[in-house]
Amino acid sequence: MTTAGGLPAPTFAEPDLVRTMNAFLAAYGLGDGDFRTDLENAATIHFWEAAFIRQTLVDASRLTGQWKDQISQTYYRYENTHSVDRFGNPKCWIANDTDWNDDYSWAVQFALAAYGATGDRHLLDQAKWHTDFFYRDFYDNTHGGGFWRERGTKDQKDVPSNGFAIAAAELARYYPTEAVHNNPLDTDKTYLQIAKDTYDWLKASFLRPDGGFENSISGRPWDDNLYTYNAGVFLELAANLYDQTKDQAYITDGVQVANFAKAHFTTGDVVVYEDDANGNGLYRPDPVESYEIVFKGILLRGLYKFITRTGQTSFLDWLSTNAQAAYDHRTNDLPSAAFDQPLTNARATGTATALAAMTYTLAVPTALGGAVGAGGGGVRRG
Repeated sequence: MTTAGGLPAPTFAEPDLVRTMNAFLAAYGLGDGDFRTDLENAATIHFWEAAFIRQTLVDASRLTGQWKDQISQTYYRYENTHSVDRFGNPKCWIANDTDWNDDYSWAVQFALAAYGATGDRHLLDQAKWHTDFFYRDFYDNTHGGGFWRERGTKDQKDVPSNGFAIAAAELARYYPTEAVHNNPLDTDKTYLQIAKDTYDWLKASFLRPDGGFENSISGRPWDDNLYTYNAGVFLELAANLYDQTKDQAYITDGVQVANFAKAHFTTGDVVVYEDDANGNGLYRPDPVESYEIVFKGILLRGLYKFITRTGQTSFLDWLSTNAQAAYDHRTNDLPSAAFDQPLTNARATGTATALAAMTYTLAVPTALGGAVGAGGGGVRRG
């Protein structure tokens, strides 16, 4: 394979991904489907971060055929340690009323990915039930639309919590005609319409003219912050909606957001920065202490979906560059969470971000149905 701009293929291949993922599972896995926080802290990492790790494991498994049993194990580990009989669901995940809503959107997205890999209908049912739960009462017209960040204190709407729209767009593939009732609005919408409505609200509320994507509506200092996380959510949602509607506007918006992210958050095209827009500007998240180290993984996941579902293969070079940097700076077969430098320790989600970048780079040709051609960014199919 060559990348879309004709650059050399990455030096790693599927056997290297298998080797490094096995190194990750040995170093960070707790043997029961859960994950330690970092190499020096064996405490179980919070479930929203674990959901990113779990979804990365699913993506790598579907590419390589490895770790199929671990997918079910890690899902049921999550459910069995985070569910109670509430709201009419004996396996409701919402045991803690102080968790933010976006935490559950990540669990939903993992469950959908795991269902695709295992065919276990319980996972699809749970993803659907939780998406319906949050849309039914925690999406309204305050600030023009969108999901609330918290259920108990409705004082903030942000981009991460609207990751439920990604789940809704995926559920539309399984339930194309089913409608969900929303109590505050007293309306019934299909999953595709929920995703479209949320997309339109995100775009109107947070997309800047230069392609930067702001964070929240709350009156707090971080509202205008620019996070790679937010760009990734929007890119993945745009990819899903283009795939189902073929509306060119989703590509136009996504290209704008991707181009800004590539120019703004990188050094040498490697993503290393977040942006505290009203504070100190660009900064590097601490690779051990900060959960923000995973944000760029959310960006790269969105970028992968955008490349493969819209055919915008000109961004493959950028994706590959990040994966190669993470692999080149590995330590003890653990690719670097910082991407551009080796580390002796890193948060589990940071290392998983590097593994995700490798997985997405290797998965592009398969996802596009053929090899990626050199030169003009075209795709050969068949």
